[in-house]
Amino acid sequence: MKKTLTGLLLGLSLVFTATTGFAQDKLKIGFAPPVYDTLDYFGQFAVAFNEEMEAKGVDIEFTARASASEASVQQQLDIVDDLITLDMDYIIVGPIDYFGIVPALQEANKEGIPIIVVNHLDVHPDDAKVDVLAYSGYSHAEGGEVTAAWALENVLSSGDKVGLMFAEPGNQVSEQRVGSARDIWTAAGVEIGFEHYAYWEQARAFDATERLILANPDVKAVYAGNSSMAMGVAEALAGMGESDISVFGFGAVPPELDMIWEGKIRGSIFRDSQSSGRYIADAIASHSKGEEIKKQYPLDMVMVSSREDILTKVPEGALKLMENWPEIEKELANASK
Repeated sequence: MKKTLTGLLLGLSLVFTATTGFAQDKLKIGFAPPVYDTLDYFGQFAVAFNEEMEAKGVDIEFTARASASEASVQQQLDIVDDLITLDMDYIIVGPIDYFGIVPALQEANKEGIPIIVVNHLDVHPDDAKVDVLAYSGYSHAEGGEVTAAWALENVLSSGDKVGLMFAEPGNQVSEQRVGSARDIWTAAGVEIGFEHYAYWEQARAFDATERLILANPDVKAVYAGNSSMAMGVAEALAGMGESDISVFGFGAVPPELDMIWEGKIRGSIFRDSQSSGRYIADAIASHSKGEEIKKQYPLDMVMVSSREDILTKVPEGALKLMENWPEIEKELANASK
């Protein structure tokens, strides 16, 4: 793989240094998520990771690079290549494409840099010829299946129509999340009103929704494969005055939780990325001392579909990032009395 500095100019660049009183070499940690925002899955992962490292007294330099587009595999390849050039001690990757990232992981293997993959739990098959130190994540397909089953129990019946919002064509994660739900629904007699590709983006989902709903006025629900697309759909439906169409997302990041709290989104799969951050911090801290670590660090997934679910299923660390936190804090205080 050709060494370039292309990735250094792409997306957000963040460097965090934690200092301790121990006389030890500072661990250089590179992080290459598909997107990076303090309110999204990967941003919360990074916050918890750094906090856990500081709590453990591990001296680190944390460098995060995110591509300009969540659909750009090539940009992410360049970013990982740059992190290798910067001689990281560990590189954490949240792959845009599970198999598309393999060439960069192989290059890290050649350079002897341990790789951690997050937002995925499945170990790469042997024919990928890549050695990953650890994985932390969940089954994207299982999340879609949970969504489909919950919707059949609470919203959809045979003969109803549903709209589907994917990322880009061929995206494995999108196909697992949305495709698994589609298969369950069609087997149960639910019709597919439309399938659309919004490239994970809120703006694209928003722009497409009015046209799609006007062409399919009998759609009872729309399932979007991530929080951003779900929020775009929900905002567009609100602008159209369409309050009877249920919206389902995947991710339940704080802004999406706000929309569930306000009744604009019917439900979404929550995964505790802060726990993932702590798991991987513990793994790296142990591995750096020569200790054995686990290969997989699974996360639980839960459907969040009501205010009660938000209060009882979502950790307080995520709740505090919601705009509705002042009201939620009062609710939690009253519940504890």
